[in-house]
Amino acid sequence: MVVREIENADKKTVSDLVSLIKRYPPMMLEVTGEIDELADIYIAEAIVPGKKRDDALHIAIATVYEMDALVSWNYKHLANLSKKEKVRAVSILQGYLKELEMITPMEVIDDE
Repeated sequence: MVVREIENADKKTVSDLVSLIKRYPPMMLEVTGEIDELADIYIAEAIVPGKKRDDALHIAIATVYEMDALVSWNYKHLANLSKKEKVRAVSILQGYLKELEMITPMEVIDDE
């Protein structure tokens, strides 16, 4: 999904990000039925609008694969406290107990 999103960026951004991907190849994760179902629940619970299914999938992938954090510049649907609390509540109800941090790149960047 991230690679697909990169392909839709402007040419300079694509070039920069493709260079980074070549240098630091990301782990490709399978989008399973379990992930699709969880994304549908996030949409049904109005955490993410239906037209932003990729955002729901990002959250579901990070939740199912028990990632520590989802890092995004998307303040509206991902990196904000209100969404984090709603995602946490729904995730617990669905049996996913590991807390997912939904944060911006500025929160993980090293100052040095």
